[in-house]
Amino acid sequence: MHLSALNSVPRRVSAALAVLWLAGGALASAWLIRGAIDQAREAFETDARIAHRLMSQRAVQHEAILAMLQIVRPDSVQDLARQLAAVYPQVLDVRRDTGIAGRPGEASSVPRLRVDWSAGRFWLEMPPLETGTAYALEISLPLMVPWSEWPFGASPEAATADVALVIGSERWIAQARPAQSPLWRFEFRKHLAAPSQPFDLVAARAFLWSDLPWLSLLLAWGMWSALTVMAWLLWRQREAQRQAEALLRLGQVSRLNALGELAAGLAHELNQPLTAVLAGTQASRRLLEDSPPDVEAACEAMQQVVAQARRAADVVARLRRTIDRPGVRERAAVELGSVVREVMQLMAPECRRRGVAVVLPDGDACALADTVAVEQIVHNLASNALHALDETPAPQLVWTLQEVGRRVRLTVRDNGPGLSPEVAERVFEPFVTSRPGGLGLGLSLCETLAQEMNGRLWHERPADGAGAIFVLELPAASPLPEGRP
Repeated sequence: MHLSALNSVPRRVSAALAVLWLAGGALASAWLIRGAIDQAREAFETDARIAHRLMSQRAVQHEAILAMLQIVRPDSVQDLARQLAAVYPQVLDVRRDTGIAGRPGEASSVPRLRVDWSAGRFWLEMPPLETGTAYALEISLPLMVPWSEWPFGASPEAATADVALVIGSERWIAQARPAQSPLWRFEFRKHLAAPSQPFDLVAARAFLWSDLPWLSLLLAWGMWSALTVMAWLLWRQREAQRQAEALLRLGQVSRLNALGELAAGLAHELNQPLTAVLAGTQASRRLLEDSPPDVEAACEAMQQVVAQARRAADVVARLRRTIDRPGVRERAAVELGSVVREVMQLMAPECRRRGVAVVLPDGDACALADTVAVEQIVHNLASNALHALDETPAPQLVWTLQEVGRRVRLTVRDNGPGLSPEVAERVFEPFVTSRPGGLGLGLSLCETLAQEMNGRLWHERPADGAGAIFVLELPAASPLPEGRP
């Protein structure tokens, strides 16, 4: 069980932020993609309307040319064909037939259409007036497209959309793009504004993955990620502050307890000797004021005053020692594994800052102890180990639990430089420390706390000589089953 198992709350917050990040990024992406699709559709429809207008203008020109021919009736159609081709390159030829009778019931103002789809051309013929001359134009479909003004590319090879002229099931393809897998597809279909040439202009454009606004998407994800990271850092800062306050409260527990014991002890222990001193001095005063003064009795009273003053001094000295050696506390069943996990949870930011890998004990074991005292011991041992691991590559702190008979052992081991033999022999003495700036009182206090709980605390040197081992042994909270080691 590693330290990461303790980070359930940070993991839940991380998971929530991850979901928020994904959801926000997805919404922003959907909005940008939808905007890009709408913009592309609007641009396509604008181009399609321009193409329809251009093709309708060409078709109307053809009707106007035929109407003009019926009125002018030129002598030479060959010369006229050359002149028309110079102005209207789509007009390939002009034919004239004379002596043709109009079809009964046929409107003379509506030309007839005949299309050769495979050749990409069509013939537009104006019926004669009753009996007379009929004119026909041969029109090239490719040249009918005004490429210089064409919105879908200046040539069939430069197509930006699929464009075709359609009548029923027949079609002539003006432009075609290679087959692709589109993300979206836009379509346009509209009849040309010339009754004599009933073509439908059909256009389609594929919206491809490459058309997505990748730069905008990248910027949106980057900005959203930055906001999410800022929220995460803000939460981490507040969480670190909360944990620091909890650690501070934990470190102050022993001092507050000692202060409470000192105040209660002073109030209770000093009350009697001070009362006796007051009574003795008052009695001595009365004896000395008598006539004649009883000096012998006054001396005896003053001796009692001296004795009570010495007793008060002893009380003060003993109460001062309780600051470093708290008295016996009420004991109950304490889950040592839970205590270790709670303390290391508070010290998790410090462990991460120092890069220390923490291995927590598997399972749990109950000891008959005082929870606050055990927390003080665990916190002190962990703090000492972290300071010892400052210069250690790949630092590691390992906690283990073991039940031995009716006792429970909590062991902590680090892979730091360990203790020198001189320090190891006196490590539990007050003011003995190997850390620069340390007071050397922590382990001494921890040993005293362990002894007050009918336990022991000792140091062991690892078999491989690497690091240091400290073992806290406490009585089990209840008898263990028979045969349990």
